[in-house]
Amino acid sequence: MEIEKKQREGLYKYGEKVKLAKLDLKCKALLWFYAYGYNWTEQKPSYYTQDQICAYVGFSPSTFQKTKQKLVQLGWIKVKKVSGYLPTLVTPKTGKDDPAYDSKSWAKGHKSNLITLQEAIDSLESEYRDPFSP
Repeated sequence: MEIEKKQREGLYKYGEKVKLAKLDLKCKALLWFYAYGYNWTEQKPSYYTQDQICAYVGFSPSTFQKTKQKLVQLGWIKVKKVSGYLPTLVTPKTGKDDPAYDSKSWAKGHKSNLITLQEAIDSLESEYRDPFSP
């Protein structure tokens, strides 16, 4: 029971990092899959074939390869190929945000892009900042 609790805690802590990461949906979906398959208690990598991952995540092989490469480049996964016939071993890491993320229309809702209430008030014209002033 304690092992399962440690496993869940590791997954949930990492899941929070993935949620807040500035990555597109494809990257987050694949990263979440790798994190779910990772053994957080014993720190053993996930190991699935490309066909399995494509089936579980709903990616074409080309989308899978592009997304996996992007995660490697940004440092979110460490990949180790043991042999040509065995599945690739993947270890989730904490990488960098995608530099192109903020240029996407949907990025404005990210926690880091939201303005605070004080910033919103400060951006108002002076007569609207204090509703009780004459």
